[in-house]
Amino acid sequence: MMRTIRIGALLALIAVLAAGVGTVAAGSGDGKILDTTLVGLPAPGTVIAGVTGAGHAWAVGDSSVKLFADGRVRVRVEGLVLTPENMNPVGSGRIEVSCNGGVGGLGSGNVLQSAVIPLSIPDGNADFNGTLSLPSTCMAPTVFFTSAGGGWFAVSGF
Repeated sequence: MMRTIRIGALLALIAVLAAGVGTVAAGSGDGKILDTTLVGLPAPGTVIAGVTGAGHAWAVGDSSVKLFADGRVRVRVEGLVLTPENMNPVGSGRIEVSCNGGVGGLGSGNVLQSAVIPLSIPDGNADFNGTLSLPSTCMAPTVFFTSAGGGWFAVSGF
């Protein structure tokens, strides 16, 4: 009986510590909370974390995404193109960050959008280095490269 209680107490302590570490990492001021690459939209209209995909499939070449707890976002995209056409017809886009599963959608504080940024035609290259006002807790962040209207072309986390 005593062993069962000790194991249960240990598991409870581990759960509390794990939850605390996640909160500290998300609210650490300038700590990196996401460092990954992007993948293209495989099928039109796919919805991830409250953001709907564009009306055509997209592929992306080399890319990097860095998101910091203080809201800094750095995105580099090379070769964001329609598939199978292998060219980009769009001259601009936006960076969108979805926190907490995107609950509430754009304008809720859980889905944030940058100003419009240039996207090169026909190569599909873009760079963004800016700051967005993340919610105080940004769990499971997802970063998108979207059209100026909001349909996503590429997404982080895969």
